[in-house]
Amino acid sequence: MLEKKVVLRAEDVRREFTSGDTVVEALKGCSLEVSSGELVAIVGKSGSGKSTFANILSGLDRPTSGTVTLMDRDLAELDETEAARMRAREIGFVLQKDNLVPSLTIAENVAAPLVMGGMKLSAALEKARRALDEVGLGHRAEQWPAQVSGGEAQRAAVARACVSEPAIVFADEPTGALDEENGRQVQEIFRKLVLTTGAAGVIITHDLDLAAGADVVVTVADGVVVSTERKA
Repeated sequence: MLEKKVVLRAEDVRREFTSGDTVVEALKGCSLEVSSGELVAIVGKSGSGKSTFANILSGLDRPTSGTVTLMDRDLAELDETEAARMRAREIGFVLQKDNLVPSLTIAENVAAPLVMGGMKLSAALEKARRALDEVGLGHRAEQWPAQVSGGEAQRAAVARACVSEPAIVFADEPTGALDEENGRQVQEIFRKLVLTTGAAGVIITHDLDLAAGADVVVTVADGVVVSTERKA
């Protein structure tokens, strides 16, 4: 079994937005720790602050105060170029919509992060095909996104997020556009890849059934972490 280590740590994260003379506190001091090989679900109603929290955790936004440390590096100390490199190297993203490029094959879509990271196309495609095999889509590698189902496209998106072996993968409502069966398959595949690669996984969702499969469930309400439930 892979030894667990802390991948991401957020401490007393606060985020304020200003609209005219009004200051809105979207986050009011949220803290969280995520370890390798661990699947964390952040849940909450619309407007609870969970998406703002996720954006800050993933480096897409910066806190007004507090710290976010990824792989022992304080994200606030990175300039925009360094932050972009850190996201490309250490973070994978799965969105509600698969966002596959229609003019690329499924294998080329999965290989894209590797190519952008400097890997030769032939090697990237070979690794992409292995990743597609892992999610049961090896037979779809040379097809176009329009030729696969919504569930298959989302599984390809999971493969793309994990192919570069990031330290952590964020999934924002990854099953929101799928039916129950396809959603279950994507959830199982996502969890499998987290466990087998040793990455950390963070799911942002309002779906309590999806969250139930996580190791840790963090509930956010009114900009505050109101509970953290960790499975034994």
